[in-house]
Amino acid sequence: MKQIQEWLGHSDISTTANIYSHLDYKFKLTSANVMDNVLTLPETETVGWQT
Repeated sequence: MKQIQEWLGHSDISTTANIYSHLDYKFKLTSANVMDNVLTLPETETVGWQT
């Protein structure tokens, strides 16, 4: 986002973010799935943890 701000000559990053940070629905779903896969802890049985 910072590089886009500089390329476009916006003096404030919030201007760039407000204009160019929109996402379409499909991209939101893809991002959510990636975050879910990355942030989900493994099952305790598969890694040998005891609860």
